[in-house]
Amino acid sequence: MIKKIFSSLLCIGLIIGNYLPLFAEDTEPTSEPTATPVVDSLALNAKTAVLIDAKTGMVLYQKNMNEQRYPASITKILTNYIALEKLDSSAVLSASATAIDNIDRTSSHIWLDYGEEAPMIDLVYASIMASANDASNVLAEAVSGTQEEFAKLMNEVATSVGAKNSNFSNAHGLNDDGHVTTAYDMAMITRAALRNEKFKEVFGQVRYDMAPTNKQTETRVFSTGNEMLKNSKYSYEYVTGGKTGWTEDAGYTMVNSATKDNMDLIGVVMGCDSGDARYEDMTKLLNYGFNNYKTVTISNEIGDVHSEVKEGSKVIGEVDFTLANSLNVLLPMSVDESLIVLETEVRKQDEGSNIEGYAVIKIDGDVVGEVELEKHITLYDLSFKGSTLPKIVTVIDWISVGILALFIGLKVLIFIMKSTKLPE
Repeated sequence: MIKKIFSSLLCIGLIIGNYLPLFAEDTEPTSEPTATPVVDSLALNAKTAVLIDAKTGMVLYQKNMNEQRYPASITKILTNYIALEKLDSSAVLSASATAIDNIDRTSSHIWLDYGEEAPMIDLVYASIMASANDASNVLAEAVSGTQEEFAKLMNEVATSVGAKNSNFSNAHGLNDDGHVTTAYDMAMITRAALRNEKFKEVFGQVRYDMAPTNKQTETRVFSTGNEMLKNSKYSYEYVTGGKTGWTEDAGYTMVNSATKDNMDLIGVVMGCDSGDARYEDMTKLLNYGFNNYKTVTISNEIGDVHSEVKEGSKVIGEVDFTLANSLNVLLPMSVDESLIVLETEVRKQDEGSNIEGYAVIKIDGDVVGEVELEKHITLYDLSFKGSTLPKIVTVIDWISVGILALFIGLKVLIFIMKSTKLPE
């Protein structure tokens, strides 16, 4: 069936002053946006960082956002997003020897035992909150059969949600030379994951109790490792979820979501020198977004968009694209709202039900954002019964009509001939 509308809101990243967009990248940008020189005005400790609008993926701030680095345990955002999309949350999973043995036992885990059975959702909480590498492997094997096949799926999903420079080789994030991603890619992956309501709930959980299992008689208690969600010196009022990570090679990494005044932000920092630096950088990023942008509502002026649906050159149906709601647009405080222009664009028109429609935002001619439109597809019945047979019936009907007309014509002609008195 048709995918749900990805978002009804759109934000725009612009630099105050010279009025140039900040790398306004999305999954499939309509054109390359004008890029400003990279200036780390926040003096972040992180080697790479990005701040995006969660609703559309528009970049509000960045530092080396496309530089590949080791992610450590923020990898588990992708792992658990896939698990929650692919598995029934009530399913009971069993821990295999490979899931347990294929991790460094000095790394974070919850001491799963061979053959231990646990509800899938408990393992998701363990993976996110306790950063359990063994639980992550169990989830991976439950989805794809093997950890290797799951890694392939991770890369497919990452690419599909807008990641551009990533390669994932495991479900947990422990160091591997080929296991790399970028701040921008992790932001886009998190943006997609947050559309899953269950993931969103787990991402923001502070405490979770895992019930005893067939191998464990005691309740396991998990507490979030993200100090911004806790009552701590790094507590941040508007943070709604987060995941931390660390390995010696990756340094300190973190992804956070935050909401304030109808603004939903995602911040990513990678390669920080210390845990404190990680939280200080994230605070700077979120403050920058909330303090420098405003929400402007613009009405829906595009109307309905109609298009043919094709597979190659064959027309197989039709589609209507709609944007039902007004748009809430993020603008820097000083930008003139009257410069906003909405345009529509249809993509993948020859790829059947994969066809997509977008409302594209422009400011003074520059493409700075877009949102996918809701689509309502009607596919034609192209089976023999639905397409060829009706044509045959139509031809037969016309032939029948022709024969009938000829018969009537002959009858009339005979009648006329019999009724006409010929001269003697």
